[in-house]
Amino acid sequence: MFHRNCRNLQLFYRNYRKEAPADLDAPFFANNIGSNISKWRTILKKYPNLKSMKQKDVLSTVEVLKKLNYNVDDIILKPIILTIGEHSVENRYHILKECGCNNVTISLLSRYIVAMNKNVATLKSLNHIPYDLDVIEKLRRTFTDVDIKLPKNSPCNENIEIKVLRQHFVNYYLEQRLDFSQDNIQKLWKAYGRIKHKSFYSLQKMIKILIEDLKFSPERISKNAFTLYADFRNVERILKEIPSINGENMQEILYKRPKIMMSPCSALMTILKHIKDHGIKEDAILKCPEVLTLGPDTILERLRDLNKVEQLQVLNSNPRILRLIHYQKKARLRLEYLNQIKMRCISLHILSCTSGAFVKFARDGEDRTRGRDIVGYLAHVLEKEEPSIRDLMSRHPNWCHIPILHIKHCYEFLLNKKFSKADIYDNVHLLLYPIKRIEEKLRLLCSTKFLQQLQLDVNGPLSNKNTLALALYLIESDYHFTGDGVWAEHYGQQVENFKNLLPDFPETVNTDYRYGVKPAATRAAVK
Repeated sequence: MFHRNCRNLQLFYRNYRKEAPADLDAPFFANNIGSNISKWRTILKKYPNLKSMKQKDVLSTVEVLKKLNYNVDDIILKPIILTIGEHSVENRYHILKECGCNNVTISLLSRYIVAMNKNVATLKSLNHIPYDLDVIEKLRRTFTDVDIKLPKNSPCNENIEIKVLRQHFVNYYLEQRLDFSQDNIQKLWKAYGRIKHKSFYSLQKMIKILIEDLKFSPERISKNAFTLYADFRNVERILKEIPSINGENMQEILYKRPKIMMSPCSALMTILKHIKDHGIKEDAILKCPEVLTLGPDTILERLRDLNKVEQLQVLNSNPRILRLIHYQKKARLRLEYLNQIKMRCISLHILSCTSGAFVKFARDGEDRTRGRDIVGYLAHVLEKEEPSIRDLMSRHPNWCHIPILHIKHCYEFLLNKKFSKADIYDNVHLLLYPIKRIEEKLRLLCSTKFLQQLQLDVNGPLSNKNTLALALYLIESDYHFTGDGVWAEHYGQQVENFKNLLPDFPETVNTDYRYGVKPAATRAAVK
């Protein structure tokens, strides 16, 4: 079964797989960078990986190179520079400048990694750094928000690799600026080694934003050390262009979910647009801000997929709907499994909860919910307050055993029969009953002869409200008004005997990744 489910999942995502973009050709590079087509054909033969790059990535890198005063001849000299991202190119340039390289040639920039593995003395011998420059002092003075004090036993000298030298200075800065302990610093380098490729200027600007704008304490920065290699310009743009979401300041949102600041501002704005275009209110974002850490294309794809699965689409008005977007893969696999074991009352919580809670729900076999999704759906479609809906629904003993999808179908059935929202609200319990039974009673109530048999003292035709009330009365009268009229014939005694109907629960549920827990082997590898 597991392998079949995996194949189905692969086929499911294959339907949404985008066609690979066409390879970039010589005319593209000639038109957007310069020089002639013949020259670029020669370059592409030597560097074929340039063809598979994305247009926007190439153009962004070229724009940065031009801003740093590199021309077409420079790029043609070292075309491999185009494979480096725009932010990396700019950051590497500023790092070389901070280290004392007055003339950062395109060759030096393209060999940045090699240069960082050399010591200061070697770089001076290669004329990349002036011979009389005190690099140690220059690096120390690069920090402007704290006067870095070198310990007496400092290993900093011009005979160690420049990348190691820079790392020592970052350590001193974090110790003296944020009171980081040696243990915290060691954890930082072990988990977030990318910080070594961040310029001192960017590091200082990012820390200033974290402390002054987002009100991070040194302890919080230490616990979320990945924020140190965030792009400070991007964070500034986020705070400026997305000042709030549903009335909550972006500073507070970033404080609660720091990972969001790692997403490009343009991506966040696109995500907000996608969510709005699909009729989801902004307050849903505050219920699951983690959704902002996904890519815009992923969000759009999952929003579209949500509307293709009716059991998920019915939850579209739920304030927590974005949890299904964030945990969509897990939710789809869980939904498939619960359908296989014929559990009908599937809630948003069960589809997105922890693995332990899901296992307990499936093992217990109690096919019911707490009614939260039903209340939310009915409050939305009937335009009523949730407390009044819950108060009404809770009067029926079996309301939490009815699938929300059935309630949706029944509601739409009554609307098609020309009953108004007010009529349905006044007889809201009718939504719990099988459509077949409702239709049967409505047909009887259209018969004058049947109405005479009921001996009803009515003048003229029944009102829609009274028609629904009578239909509900007639259905439950067959079951002695116990509330058991909600069960469809083919489900029989489902609630009472459901535990006995469940198949054996998979023994691998606690280690099987499809239920949201990584396999033991994977966990061991992570440790």
